[in-house]
Amino acid sequence: MGGQATRTARTFASPGEYEPVSFALRPKERLTNVMITASDLKGPAGTIPAANLRVQSVEGYHGPGGDILMDLGHTWNMAAWSKELFWVTVRVPDDARPGTYTGKVTVTSDSKAVAAMEVELEVLPIRLADPPYALGYNYSSPKDAAALAAHLADMREHGMTVVAPLYAFHLPIDDDDTSELGAFIQAYLKAGYRQPVYFAAPMGLTLTGLTGYGTADSMRFQQKYIEVMRKMDAETQKHPIPVLFSIGDEFTNKGVKGVEYAGAVARLTWEELPEIPTTSDMNGYKEVMAMSPYLNVATFNNGWDGIDRHNEGRRLVNRAFLQELKEKTGAIPWFVNTGSGRFPFGFFFWKMARYGVRGKVEWYYCLEDNRKGSVVRLDGQRIWPTLDYERSREGIDDLKYLCALETAIAEAGLPEPCRPRRAAAIRASQDQGTGRNCPNPTSTPPTSCTG
Repeated sequence: MGGQATRTARTFASPGEYEPVSFALRPKERLTNVMITASDLKGPAGTIPAANLRVQSVEGYHGPGGDILMDLGHTWNMAAWSKELFWVTVRVPDDARPGTYTGKVTVTSDSKAVAAMEVELEVLPIRLADPPYALGYNYSSPKDAAALAAHLADMREHGMTVVAPLYAFHLPIDDDDTSELGAFIQAYLKAGYRQPVYFAAPMGLTLTGLTGYGTADSMRFQQKYIEVMRKMDAETQKHPIPVLFSIGDEFTNKGVKGVEYAGAVARLTWEELPEIPTTSDMNGYKEVMAMSPYLNVATFNNGWDGIDRHNEGRRLVNRAFLQELKEKTGAIPWFVNTGSGRFPFGFFFWKMARYGVRGKVEWYYCLEDNRKGSVVRLDGQRIWPTLDYERSREGIDDLKYLCALETAIAEAGLPEPCRPRRAAAIRASQDQGTGRNCPNPTSTPPTSCTG
């Protein structure tokens, strides 16, 4: 720690928080039948049982950041001077009392202790709350209720406040079946989510879902598009949580013609389906400016020029563009695919929230066949997290601490207040305007909790 080798890991956490420490094991001689175990953490305030400490090894998977953490199973052998990496994640009980807790992580070989690391955890006298933002990942339907419940619970345990169902979710193009959407919303609520569902699957309608129905300006396309959207909207009306429909995906990739198409789709939806809260996943300046006047939420990444360079170098994830978006369109800004990991979900998002950003959706919880791009590896209800996924939880915890600190500063009467009512005002911004508990297309984001 601090650039020097140590056998003591010191950290802090709040009740209910997951807090990891990592270490490397490099034996000077060959070890056989190796195993690593964690003890209880004990202190004057009580005991955190060993069952709350999860020891996992770092295993190669999808490269840097995409390596996964796997639970230790059978013993194994290690050659002299070989090196393996491990994480120990402490789940602090909700009722843990403040104070210092200590324990050990012990390495054994042939059931004999050969090394140990002291763990010192300070439990803080504060309880963290969810930040008032929508933070999460795109998600594919597992077509299994038990697996869905396990995945949603896992994302909540990793600090996520929103889920964006995208691939493998049924769209009622050739039938009236919206049951899968309804089942997802019910499971989402049961898992404890309170932010609006980011329903990404409808973007498929404007990509390939309605192939054969003509262009966006044809009557056949428009009639079918409106019909399918209304079926899905009728399902969402049955549930006590708002649903935000994403109606497009990176039209900048198709050049200026794609931008024109994007604007036509957004205007059609705004004119014919004003009751449906909408967004679109966008990746270019002109696309954002063409669609956003007709969207409730503008969701975008840093943007690129497009194959025909029509955006002329304009980048989007910065204060100047966020101010321009607010002044010219009134759409509430969210980010998409601006990075997983600690910094993107933590301090960077906190800074961008100062300029009105209200949410962030990343690629991708669980792509088919666990292919590269997934932040977890799935086998039914079994879940192995990547390092980037674990670091994303750390970032969200950083964000929680920042919001807690701002509230404490405000309540102490110090300058630059960020009072709880401001955080409430942000959340209220998602409860106004359409009669559907979602933002009004013409409303502007209120001052964020970070001023």
